[in-house]
Amino acid sequence: MKPKLATVVLGGCTGCHLALLDLHEKLVDLLGAVELVRSPLTDAEEIPECDVVLVEGAVGTALDEATVREARAKARTLVAMGACATLGGVGGLRNVVQTADVFAAAYGSGKPPLQADPEADPPIPALRPEVRPVSAVVDVDVEVPGCSPVPEMLLDALTAILEGREFEAPRRTLCTECSRRHETMLQHDSGFVSDAVYGVMELDSIDPERCLLEQGVICMGPVTREGCGARCPASNVPCRGCMGPSRKEFEQGAKMVDTLAAILPAGAIMFLDDLIGTGYRFGLPSSVLPSTVTKRGWSR
Repeated sequence: MKPKLATVVLGGCTGCHLALLDLHEKLVDLLGAVELVRSPLTDAEEIPECDVVLVEGAVGTALDEATVREARAKARTLVAMGACATLGGVGGLRNVVQTADVFAAAYGSGKPPLQADPEADPPIPALRPEVRPVSAVVDVDVEVPGCSPVPEMLLDALTAILEGREFEAPRRTLCTECSRRHETMLQHDSGFVSDAVYGVMELDSIDPERCLLEQGVICMGPVTREGCGARCPASNVPCRGCMGPSRKEFEQGAKMVDTLAAILPAGAIMFLDDLIGTGYRFGLPSSVLPSTVTKRGWSR
């Protein structure tokens, strides 16, 4: 009998499911090795007893929470796939803003549905005060990082599970697999690597072979896990940290501030317009910041 596989989507964009489709011909082999019993492409509503359940998206509503708890109860192995499921994702940036303000910005006047409205069509799930990663709600067996995950890494994780092996995502930093050369950051000098902070569109040109940080462009590579092939820096776009921290014992955003303090003059970081949106773009719900905000007494 084939192992049973199910997939669910919480608060996400379905980009992780597209990553599965990006396996192309390898997806045919995968589907031949499992029985797909539930996914966005099937008619099944309930989650049956499964060997593996893939969960995409963060927990931001009562429906998300109920779904992921059901998935945990039905799954022998629960896999959090993608940055939203593993870290909280971009949607988690709302955690530092009052829920009413978030709702007003999206829908205009009116109160956010903090209680479910079963009479609405379709029914409106209640908003949770904070967006949370899957691991903050239920136990997670395997995490596959990335926004979206690298298709081959997803396949490696599923193959390891089906074969009864442990899967461990890479732990070194993105800089170790980045092809850009480092010059001034590796030199012992009393000066700073860069004198200012620039946005990609503010520079007349960017050297496609030289480290972006050395050119004053903020890149999260030094504090981000490898495994994506440094695909953004390879395209002249700075890393924004969607693979999560290379080690769980440090704060990704705070570690980036520490890194910048070593390569920028005092005060230069003040010219970075969106510090939280840069350092915590994907991992704010997994950081200490949401609990800090709560302790300050902000109502949501």
